[in-house]
Amino acid sequence: MSKDKEIKAVKGSVLSEKDEKPKEKPQYTDEEKTYLSALQKKLEKAQLNRDQSHEEFDNLSYIDYYLANEKGANTVIEAVSNKEESQFQSGTLRTKMMALLSSWTALNMKADITAFNEYEIVINNLGNAMEGIINKTEEYEGDEEQRMLRQYELLKQGFVFVEDMWIDKWQVVKDKVMGVFGQWKGAKWRTRVRKTFGMPQRKILSPLSVYLGDIRQYFLEKQPFIFTVELVNYDDIEPIYRDWEMWKYVSKNKKSLSDTAVGTDNWQLTNELGEGQVQVIKFQDKEHNEFQILLNNIPMLPLGYPLTEIAKDGEYTIAQQNLEPIRHDFAYGKSFIFKNKNIVAVLDMMMKLAVLKTKKSFIPAMLNLSQRLISRDVLMPGRISRGIGKGQIVPVVDQDSQGVTASEFNMIDKLTQFIDRNTVSQTFTGAQESGGGKITATQINETQRQAAIMMGLLNLAASLLEKKLAFRRLGILLDKWFEPLDSVVDEARNMLRNNYRYVSVPTTIENKGNGLRIILAKEEEVNAEQVNQASEELGKKMGTPIELLVVNPLVLKAMKIIWQVTVVPKEKKTSDYAKAMFSVMVRDGVELSQMGVLPPFNRDYMGRRFAEMWEDDPARMFESGQQPVAPVTGEQQSNQPPVQSPVKPQLSITPGGTPSQGITK
Repeated sequence: MSKDKEIKAVKGSVLSEKDEKPKEKPQYTDEEKTYLSALQKKLEKAQLNRDQSHEEFDNLSYIDYYLANEKGANTVIEAVSNKEESQFQSGTLRTKMMALLSSWTALNMKADITAFNEYEIVINNLGNAMEGIINKTEEYEGDEEQRMLRQYELLKQGFVFVEDMWIDKWQVVKDKVMGVFGQWKGAKWRTRVRKTFGMPQRKILSPLSVYLGDIRQYFLEKQPFIFTVELVNYDDIEPIYRDWEMWKYVSKNKKSLSDTAVGTDNWQLTNELGEGQVQVIKFQDKEHNEFQILLNNIPMLPLGYPLTEIAKDGEYTIAQQNLEPIRHDFAYGKSFIFKNKNIVAVLDMMMKLAVLKTKKSFIPAMLNLSQRLISRDVLMPGRISRGIGKGQIVPVVDQDSQGVTASEFNMIDKLTQFIDRNTVSQTFTGAQESGGGKITATQINETQRQAAIMMGLLNLAASLLEKKLAFRRLGILLDKWFEPLDSVVDEARNMLRNNYRYVSVPTTIENKGNGLRIILAKEEEVNAEQVNQASEELGKKMGTPIELLVVNPLVLKAMKIIWQVTVVPKEKKTSDYAKAMFSVMVRDGVELSQMGVLPPFNRDYMGRRFAEMWEDDPARMFESGQQPVAPVTGEQQSNQPPVQSPVKPQLSITPGGTPSQGITK
C-alpha cells in the first residue's frame, strides 16, 4: 500500500500573501472550558514561580541568571562609563570551561546495555543488539556534535534539557516531468508527499522555554508536570498539523487570539509573539497520564489525552541533568560560569587597573602652570613645542611614572593561582603554570591528578546525562524501531511477509578481527547454526567478517525485559593515555609471567588488543597461517547493496527462566 499523498501542484514554494480570513471560533462545552481554564492557571502559576528571584541564584531572577551565564560564557565586553577605562575581559571563564569540555570529548561515554528476563537471567547479545541500533541512530542524526553542544550547555547554565522523540518525516517529491530542461511554458510534473522512514531525534531545549511544575523537586521524573513554550512560524508548522481536526481554529493573526482564548486575556506565556507566529505549548503530566499540544491557545488533542500514546513507558519525553546541585530540594543546578564569576571579575578588575596604571606611567596626569592653553599632544614622543618653560608642566603625582609595581603583579598572580585551584590548572589546559621557575614532571602529574579529582563530580554529571538519554532512546526504539516497514508476498509460502529495518555497525569480531555486526529483525524461526552459516557465507561475499544478530520483534514485544544501562566515563581505547597504559600493562604482565607469578599472555588475544589500540586490523597486522581478510572501509560499506539474508531468526525464552537462544547469533 502506498503511503504517498497527492497534493495540489504549484509552480513554486513562494506564494503571494493574502490577508487571513477570520478563523472559526471553537465551541467548548462547560466541562471543557473549566478544564482549559484550570490548565491556564496551572501554567501561569508555574511561569510565575520560575521567573521570580531566587536566593539560590544570588537573589537574581531565573532569566537574569540565564543572561549572566550567557555573558560570562561568551566573554561579552560591557560598555564602560569612563572613556579612559579600557574595554577588557580576560576570557578566563571561557578558557577554563572549554578546557573542561575538551576533556569530556576525550572520554568514551557510550552506554553499555544489558538485558535480563523476568528471572534476572541475562539474555545473550540482546543488549549488544540494542547498543548497535542506538549507536546507528545517533550516527544518523550527528549525535557526536550534539553531545558536545549539550555538554557545553550543561557547563554554561548548570543544567540542560534534552527532548528525544520519534519523528516521522514527509518529503515533497516531483516526478513525471513533461517537457525539456529550460522550457518555461508547457512543462508539467506530478507533486506528491512521500512519508520517509521515521527516526528518533534529540533536541536541546532552551532553558527559557521549559517550565517545571515544582521548582522544589530536584528529580525531573518526580515533577508533577512539565510544559514547554516555543515560538514557531505559522508556515513551518502548518505541514505538521494541517490535517488535524482542530487546525482550522489556529490563527496566525495576533489580534485574533483574544477571540479563541479561554480565560480573561490572550493567554500568552511569552511577550515576543509576533504576526505570523504560533505559540506552541506542549504539556505533560506523568501522574495523571496526560499530554496536550496547544497552538495559539487551541488544544490539538482531546482533553486528557494519554501520555503513554506519546511515550509508551509513561515517562516524560524530556531529560534533565544538573552540573552541581545547589540544594537537594531545588530543581536547578549551579553553573560553572556562575560559580567562578566573582573571583574572575576581581581578576579582570585588577588587570584593567594594571592596564590603566601602565597608561599613566607613559602619559601621567599633568599640571599646567604656564597660564596658557596647552594641547595634550605636547606630551607625545618626538613632539617639539615652543613657548613652554621648564617646570611649567609637572606631574600631579610623582609616583605615576612607576607603572605596575611588584606587589600588584604578585596580587594578580595570586588571583590566577586561586582560580586555578578552584577550576583547572594551567598545566591541565596545556599552558605553563604561573609563578615562574621550572615545573617538574612530578609537579605536572600531581597537578593533573588533583584536577582529575576535582573533575570527578563533573564527569559524573556528564555521564548521567548520557545514561538518561540512552535509556530514553532505548524506550523509543523498543516502541517504534521494530514496526514493519512494509509487506511483500512470499511466493514460496504464499503469504505476506513483513519487512523490518536492519543496521550494520563496524565492530571487532572475536577470533576474526575487524568486521561488521548486522542486526536484523525477522519473524521467522531460526537456530544458531543457520545464523552462523549465513554469517560465514555473507562474510565471504562481502570480503569482511560478519556477525549476524537476529531479533524476533513479535517475541521481543511480548517478553518482560529488565534493562540495565551503564555509562562509565573512561579514556577512549585509541587515546595516547590508553596506549601508554596498555604498554605498561603488557610490560608488567611479561615481567610477572617470567617470575612465575602469572601465566603467559594469550598471544592471539593480546595481538588483537594491540591492533585495536592502534586502529588496525589484527588479521593483516600479524602473520598467520590463514589468509588475511581485507577490511571494508566506510565508503565501501555505504556502497554495499542491502543485505538479503536467507536467515530465519528467532528470539525466545524457554519456560522456567532458562534462556535458550536469547537473541539468535
